[in-house]
Amino acid sequence: MSHLLSQLVDFLAAHQMLAILFAFLVAFGEALLILGLFVPSTTVLVGLGTLIGLGKMAFLPVFAATVAGAIAGDALSFWAGVHWKEQIRTFWPFSRYTALMDKGEQFIARHGGKSIFIVRFIPGVKAVVPTIAGMMGMSTTRFVLVNVGSAFVWAAAHLLPAIALGRGLQVAHAANPRFAILAGLGVAAALLAWASLRLVRGVLVPAADQGRLRLALWLERQGDRSGALARVLRNHDRMLEAAALIGLAFVALASFALLLVAVIFDPEMAQADAAIGQFVQGLRTDWATSAMVGITMLGDTAVLLPVALLLIAVLAVRRQWALAVAVTVASMAGVVFVPLFKTLLHRARPIPMYQGADGFSFPSGHSTLATIIFGMLALFLAHSLPARFRSLVYGSIATLIALIGLSRVYLQAHWPSDVLAGMLFGSAVVSVVALLLHARGVAIPRPAFGALLMVIGLGIMPLHLWTGWTTAAARYDAAPPLTTLAAGDWLATGWQQMPTHRILLDGEQGEPMLLQTTLPLPDLVTAFEAAGWQSSQATLSDEILSAVVPSRHELGGHAPWPMTHLGRSALATFTRMDATDQRIVLRIWETQTLVQDGTGTAPLLMVSLSADRLDPVAFGYTQLEEAEFRPDQLATVKAGVVAALPQTAGDMRRIVDLPLSAAP
Repeated sequence: MSHLLSQLVDFLAAHQMLAILFAFLVAFGEALLILGLFVPSTTVLVGLGTLIGLGKMAFLPVFAATVAGAIAGDALSFWAGVHWKEQIRTFWPFSRYTALMDKGEQFIARHGGKSIFIVRFIPGVKAVVPTIAGMMGMSTTRFVLVNVGSAFVWAAAHLLPAIALGRGLQVAHAANPRFAILAGLGVAAALLAWASLRLVRGVLVPAADQGRLRLALWLERQGDRSGALARVLRNHDRMLEAAALIGLAFVALASFALLLVAVIFDPEMAQADAAIGQFVQGLRTDWATSAMVGITMLGDTAVLLPVALLLIAVLAVRRQWALAVAVTVASMAGVVFVPLFKTLLHRARPIPMYQGADGFSFPSGHSTLATIIFGMLALFLAHSLPARFRSLVYGSIATLIALIGLSRVYLQAHWPSDVLAGMLFGSAVVSVVALLLHARGVAIPRPAFGALLMVIGLGIMPLHLWTGWTTAAARYDAAPPLTTLAAGDWLATGWQQMPTHRILLDGEQGEPMLLQTTLPLPDLVTAFEAAGWQSSQATLSDEILSAVVPSRHELGGHAPWPMTHLGRSALATFTRMDATDQRIVLRIWETQTLVQDGTGTAPLLMVSLSADRLDPVAFGYTQLEEAEFRPDQLATVKAGVVAALPQTAGDMRRIVDLPLSAAP
């Protein structure tokens, strides 16, 4: 997937005129009457803006094409309204959207001329308002002024945030390319999901609804045998919704069964688990590990059990005994299901961290019980709220469950298939509870659920995080073990086992390592400062902001480009201006190796060099970019770095000067 994305980016970068034309066409098509409903302008423009931020395209041509397309599209729609007026309602396909055109008339009547500006940012109605404005006799001068001004704002609102996103991805790629790939794929998936949802809601759902009614009518004509199915299709007594819940439960259970068979009999499933697990491990950072420990604790029994008990108590107080029993049975189903399958399968965890049945992996207890209990909480909460808030409730709870599942893979507590299996079984259980709730049509008063959420969010969860953090952090500490080398072995051949380049988390090589040393870090800092290198005190956030945000600072005023080696930040960073327009950056990296000399040990450190420079953006602003060394330049700088350090300490060599021939 990342290879295909890379090819697409390279293609657009090599054919920028095509991309500029594409920007014009989508902005133009998005503004056309009715047709604009089906043009994914936001998706395309965000994608182009991201490419600008990645440095693959120029900003001004794309921005100008987007503005021009938006102006031209609205102008053509306005002209159509002026020319045909009310007659346009009789033309196909516009005749099928008379309700939307009526809504556009109401919008203009309410907001007047500023409706042209406002409507650019409102999906649906923006596809008809310019035409309606022409039909209603808005003056051409007034329309042109608002049209042009709003086009500039609309284009900027789409492109500028996307440029910042692309810039952020570029920075993330230098520090952690797998995270950049994952973030890029996540953004692409989110945009695709948004465009798909828009297509589904605007086209497929209405078409499917019409097909459902036609099928119901046809079945009714066939006689009594098809009467029951016709009633389901017509949603008599909400039978269609009940059938959908039954189907969802069946699909979830069937998917769990298929996954179980694959885990037992298909070796490729284990390989896929290992590959995905290793991919996620490449994203580990200290702050992400802390966040994931906190998230995974929200799926602990100490949180889920009180939530289930409180939910049962609320239902019991309301005398909803059947629902209280259903919640109890559903919770117990998860409690029994998890250890049963763990005991039957005996699948080992990625890292041993529990005893007894909990020491096995399939399925994930956290994912199973979080899906069941938080899923039931979402059901009852959404059922007590107006329909417009239900998507927010379901989306928030689904995100929490997904994050708990991700945390289990990240912390190496489970394989990905363990998490997926737990979510599938939990989804089936929640679907059955939803079916019961659907049949009873009971709504719990909002104050009761408000109090319940306050107890959970302000009491149970914070208390568990406060009291259990130390134990959880120690349990999920997956730091790799240290390797110890004898000094003689290191100097003879052991140094060859160390990375020759800065290692990015996708396995690619960065700039070459210049040397390995067992000199203490304070001695290295003192030696480099004495040789004229300036120590950088910038934090990682400073480095990211400096790389992302354009400025008018000189190169020396920028924090160095953010980088990592094997997912870790540099122990120390130094800079020095070159005679050219570049700045040289020296970084000291830790390893997981100790060198033993006699009775003492010293951590093995590595040193690398990189360079950065400023690229002009516009209006005097520049942006930090990575630069490359010339081979002779790198050799000269390296010689100065090695000469600045003491080579021995007594009879012990403390530095291994690495050859540059291995540089990519």
